[in-house]
Amino acid sequence: MRGGWGTLAVATLLLASCSGDDPADDDGASLGVTEPPTSVTAPPPPAPSPEGTGVVVIGGSSSSFAVTGCRLVADPAEPEGAQALVLMTGSGSTAGGVAFDVEVKRFSTGIAVKTYTDTVSYTDTARILQAQRIEVNGQVRDLRDPDASTSMIRTREAGLSASGLAGPPGSDADADGTVGFAIDATCLP
Repeated sequence: MRGGWGTLAVATLLLASCSGDDPADDDGASLGVTEPPTSVTAPPPPAPSPEGTGVVVIGGSSSSFAVTGCRLVADPAEPEGAQALVLMTGSGSTAGGVAFDVEVKRFSTGIAVKTYTDTVSYTDTARILQAQRIEVNGQVRDLRDPDASTSMIRTREAGLSASGLAGPPGSDADADGTVGFAIDATCLP
């Protein structure tokens, strides 16, 4: 190992001299200020829409749509133990020209003990987003929003609104792609 230690010593000195101890080597850049990530929140529902139209807000971007179907009461032809109490569908295009479909549904199951499931779905060519909240005996559960305590869908005369957190189907609050959403729609007479 002749010369091995000498070569190692020279290499160490060369590396030390290149380490940038000279203040002139500092470009002044920093890592910046780091802050914890902000949590996703649900925006408030948009103002009531004109008849036969709606607005969906996803992650701060609003898009209008045409209501293609709307029912705000249960269909008496459906069995009491499994009824769609509210059903609204619509289609529109984003500002960028991407076509999308929306569906808002409140479904009830059970007779003695009712389970209400509020689901809002948004589908375009690039993604599927879903928000879902379940209520059983006054207990509310939302996988994306553990603090939720009320039903997601609100009906009014001739229309509805909803607000919550949406994400890929089956995802939870910590999943990538979770966004705040809100929707309002007014039915045709």
